[in-house]
Amino acid sequence: MMSFIARIFICFSVVVVYASGFSSSTTSSSSFGDPSSASLNAEPSSPEPIRLNKVFKKTHSRRQADKLIADGRITVNGEPSHSAGQRVVPFEDVVCLDGNIVEGWEAMNHLQGPKNEEGSPKDRKRGDAEGALDTFEYIKYWKPLGVTCTTDRRIEDNVIDALEEDGCYPKTRIFPVGRLDKETSGLLLMTSDGRLPNAALRGRFKQPKTYLVWTNRPLHPDDVQILREGVVITTVAQRDGNRGKELTAPTLPCPVRQSKQNPRVLEITLVEGRNRQVRKMLEAVGYRVIDLHRRSFLQMNLDNLEGPGDWAKLSKEEMKIVEEVLSTAEEGDDDGP
Repeated sequence: MMSFIARIFICFSVVVVYASGFSSSTTSSSSFGDPSSASLNAEPSSPEPIRLNKVFKKTHSRRQADKLIADGRITVNGEPSHSAGQRVVPFEDVVCLDGNIVEGWEAMNHLQGPKNEEGSPKDRKRGDAEGALDTFEYIKYWKPLGVTCTTDRRIEDNVIDALEEDGCYPKTRIFPVGRLDKETSGLLLMTSDGRLPNAALRGRFKQPKTYLVWTNRPLHPDDVQILREGVVITTVAQRDGNRGKELTAPTLPCPVRQSKQNPRVLEITLVEGRNRQVRKMLEAVGYRVIDLHRRSFLQMNLDNLEGPGDWAKLSKEEMKIVEEVLSTAEEGDDDGP
């Protein structure tokens, strides 16, 4: 009799424990799946990067988009792209076709951008200069010799690693506005604003760049004058759909000053941006460049930097220059051809 009662008690206990555990797990599962348990203030995740050719899905077929990219007509943040598989970040990366910003590609791909405090989409259109300047980063860097102007961190001595070694850790992805040869030192602008390379380096609004040049021997005054008037050189195109094509043509007339103290030193100001132009100009008149240094660009200089490797965020005065350059380029676009 006692064993029968004991068996009943044990079975009852098992049932109670099982029911209690089931109730607990059910409650936990319900709580886990309850939307009310999530934070009401959680920010939606940023859109994932998409393939570059999808930027043109509403205007070009996939084959046409791939050809635009292969022909070098597309830039991302001012850098030419030749891979249809490259990924671009919505509402951050600036994509251009033939130097013109492609607007609205995020909406064409049904992507939603970040919201402002009122819950409305933030306006990051290129016309919103003040808001855009607050969004992007602008840094000037005294590039040392031996640093390569590429953001590809797989390449040794790339500019991003060099900046970090010099204590600069940008909050966003930045890239150079134009390039300096590995063997050239001096002023290099870095930014996350994809509008700036187009505004400063292309079309009729190209901004002047001034270089100090040291040659292998003193220059004859006649050769200095030839440089001012322009010399025929052959360069390889780097952008605007002609990448890799050779161009043989005279350089544009430009200011050239020879140092009175040292006849081997020149100051040359260029508006053009042909590949290795200064070195090839000097070669055309029979000289070899020993050292090349960019001292100014975009009306900015290195005066507040201590030496190679030093960097600084742009000052208020320098930011006014950036805003003016962007505004001028946008007004020129609105004027049409």
